[in-house]
Amino acid sequence: MDRFGRNGVGNVAVRRPVRWSRDEERALIECSETTAIQNHLRSLMRMYKKVHYLLEQGFTFDVETNQVVGTDEQWNAVEPLGRCVRNREFPHLPKLDEIMIYKRQQEAARNDREHEQEAAPMECEIFIEFA
Repeated sequence: MDRFGRNGVGNVAVRRPVRWSRDEERALIECSETTAIQNHLRSLMRMYKKVHYLLEQGFTFDVETNQVVGTDEQWNAVEPLGRCVRNREFPHLPKLDEIMIYKRQQEAARNDREHEQEAAPMECEIFIEFA
């Protein structure tokens, strides 16, 4: 039960924060500096964006098979994109979705703060001298 606890309500999983040791953080940073890992992360994010786009277009995600599901008509409508996603497993969608939702929420909050600052009336004094 690593990182999950039970809240007593229908045996529902509850997220618990994970504390990283300095050695774990150092290992993560060293790993993330390698080109192979950076390329793999970019590849995962490209696939995530494609899957997310399809879900916005009315497709569904089957959590048992970890695949995007749609009708033949839907697949034909997104033909070039459909070829690289159809019948492929993407088990990382739930976790990447959590990360990206958090990222979108942070960006939305930042945009809201910027718009509030732009919309705030500027207070200034105007001095007019009459000769």
